[in-house]
Amino acid sequence: MSEYEVERYEVKAVEGDDQVEVMILASDGNKWEYGIPFSRTTGRYTFEEIDVLAMDFGEEFTEELTAKLDALVASLSEQ
Repeated sequence: MSEYEVERYEVKAVEGDDQVEVMILASDGNKWEYGIPFSRTTGRYTFEEIDVLAMDFGEEFTEELTAKLDALVASLSEQ
């Protein structure tokens, strides 16, 4: 069971860098921010904290977040 609920979140490219920003606002008022580096050559990224987010917010949220990360990194790698 998750500890918190996600009020809103953003996944966006960091301008001028091979990095994606993830920002999560939780129901308890806390804010989580992550900078996730990726390779434009391979389209790979490492986000080890995803397991912690799954415990805090649930598997359903992390699956949605991972899908958005995958799509954004793929589109940035094609540019």
